[in-house]
Amino acid sequence: MAALKLSDRVRSISLTATGPLVAKFPAFEEPFSELEELVLLSHENVHLTLPSTFRWGSRLSILQSTRIAFPSLPQLLLPSQGLIELQLDEIPSDGYFSPEALVNALSGMTQLRTLSFHFHSLPSRRNYLSLPPLPEERVVLPALAHLKYRGTSKYLDCLVARIDAPHLGDIDITFFNQPTMAASQLGRFIDRIEIHNTHRQAEILTSERAVSISISHPRALTRLELGISCEQFDWQLACLAQICTHFSPFLLRIEYLDISTTRPSSLQGDVGGDQWVELIRSFGSAKRFRVAEELATSILPFLSSTDDDGEHEVWLPALRTLRISGVDWTGAGLPVEEAVESFTKSRQLSGSPIEVHPPHMRPQYACTLCNDSFIRQQRLKEHKRDKHSLPNICPHCGVFKWSQARPYRFTRHLERDHPGVASPGVAF
Repeated sequence: MAALKLSDRVRSISLTATGPLVAKFPAFEEPFSELEELVLLSHENVHLTLPSTFRWGSRLSILQSTRIAFPSLPQLLLPSQGLIELQLDEIPSDGYFSPEALVNALSGMTQLRTLSFHFHSLPSRRNYLSLPPLPEERVVLPALAHLKYRGTSKYLDCLVARIDAPHLGDIDITFFNQPTMAASQLGRFIDRIEIHNTHRQAEILTSERAVSISISHPRALTRLELGISCEQFDWQLACLAQICTHFSPFLLRIEYLDISTTRPSSLQGDVGGDQWVELIRSFGSAKRFRVAEELATSILPFLSSTDDDGEHEVWLPALRTLRISGVDWTGAGLPVEEAVESFTKSRQLSGSPIEVHPPHMRPQYACTLCNDSFIRQQRLKEHKRDKHSLPNICPHCGVFKWSQARPYRFTRHLERDHPGVASPGVAF
């Protein structure tokens, strides 16, 4: 406290703050006029609020905080025109500020390179989220290179509607789960950044508590990541699909689509494939599609569906290559093979054939009677036996049919419908 009271001599403050320490901050009557760096971390996950008497001058270039609320933060930032990094993590509910007030404070910060703010929870008041201003009122942040946000979609939409960041390369956004996702202004904001118009690949990653899309260019350092944070997998996909509807022109440039997962296999079955389709349909220009083996059986059958008239629906019309990742080169399980076979057959019938990788997942054996294709020769033999072999007919009733591959059905038929007839001496 004795050192901090020398406010005109302090250039850097880096503290793990505690409640008792913050309680003594009202003693600071003069601003920290020479302060260049301020880093405050609340101790043991406790949310703290700094007194309004804690102020700084125009020399501040770095402001980082975790679980700290700054009353009237936008007003505190007004003199900090030389700010380079603003990073606020786990902002308590007492530390909320309107997006309009924040933009006004950022106006004129031509050196700001990093803007990161993470709200801890939903705001207690939402009526301050006004309609975006006219485009000519936008604030330009020419040096901004990194944007990281975690909070409600409507807040960010109202914020980015008011700013332009022509050189923004790294964007990391995680939205709270909400019934309605507002992202129309976010889509326009990103579309105004020329460097993001070069993105060609997208990776959808599902984990136990979140699902995200990472969009990038194979040879560029820029990245756009959009995520939904909640525990319900179906809500994650639904919200992300809703957001993607606001990025249609942007996502139609994507040529490589990858879907992977770190989600435990025990939790993979709680989502229908139709929900995956709602998300995937936004990437209609994808030419290459890679999907993890754990998800292939949930996704591929719904990408090879037919409509009410029996016409094959093509959800990825530009697709040329399908790759199954994570499969054992000695052969995948039967459900994955069936999903791949069904998908490739649907693509052939629709006039949009595809190439499948790895090679052992490609259908190589075709039935000469119906043109169905199979990955393994054994599957072709089973198909011919079950679909094309002449059935045996019960000699006693002339009605019941059974295949040589399933003699037990004839035995059961005799026991049920002809109990007085002895089983024939036929080698089954």
